[in-house]
Amino acid sequence: MTESTERRRRRPMLSGAALWTVLVAVALACGLAVTAPTSPSLSAAEDVATAVSPAPGTSARFDPYHGHVHGRAGKRRSQNGYNWSGYVAGGQAFTTASATWTVPNISCSAESDSVAEWVGLDGWSNDTVEQIGIQETCETGAPTFDNWYEFYPEPPVYFHDRVRPGDIIHAVARHVSGTTYQLSLTDETQGWTREKKLDSWSAANSSAEVIVESNHRTFPRFSRIDFTKARLNGSAPGAFGAINLWASSMGRQQNEVSELSGPELDSFSVAYLME
Repeated sequence: MTESTERRRRRPMLSGAALWTVLVAVALACGLAVTAPTSPSLSAAEDVATAVSPAPGTSARFDPYHGHVHGRAGKRRSQNGYNWSGYVAGGQAFTTASATWTVPNISCSAESDSVAEWVGLDGWSNDTVEQIGIQETCETGAPTFDNWYEFYPEPPVYFHDRVRPGDIIHAVARHVSGTTYQLSLTDETQGWTREKKLDSWSAANSSAEVIVESNHRTFPRFSRIDFTKARLNGSAPGAFGAINLWASSMGRQQNEVSELSGPELDSFSVAYLME
């Protein structure tokens, strides 16, 4: 969210306080001295993981990596996007990003696997993202599908409308004027549209993107995702020297992103390579 979902059904377990109470009782029964535990200091990564850990039945956010690569304008590029794959353009002001795509089929092998498709502004070289899209999350072996938007770093919001593999989705992220932004998402197959307008948001508008993302950098196996009508400021991504991004984990490429194609060079696909 980029904020996307990771729902998990958890087995009941003792809370930290309850577990401590049991340990104290056992220690005292054995005549052992007991010292109260101190809270460990968390690293930045652990702190983030704690902050986004979902409660049962809720969703964890999709956190994009901000400003991870700075491309040079005017050159054809394919770069490691870390947990982003797709196309991104920067180096000037952007007011709109839009695209149409087909919701993929998902095959789950782990609960932590998740993937989201979205369009957005910002996030490439700054710390805000205005984005909207679809998310597929593995839950005890079965995928769930959600539609969502996010004004990062605010948490994402989920609509929970009906979404199915094969649905045709059209999304638009727009900077209307000043501090006003509007996000819209339409499922042309199911026949619903969701919109969010925010009148008090400050952002740089320094990039625009059409992205496939995994927040934990573990993708479920997904069918090829075909994007069409990709537009940044109303033009095809190539008009801005957009960068072709592929996702990776532990130095291994996870997705393959095609070159721009079609009569207007506004189409591309993202194919699964590995989890």
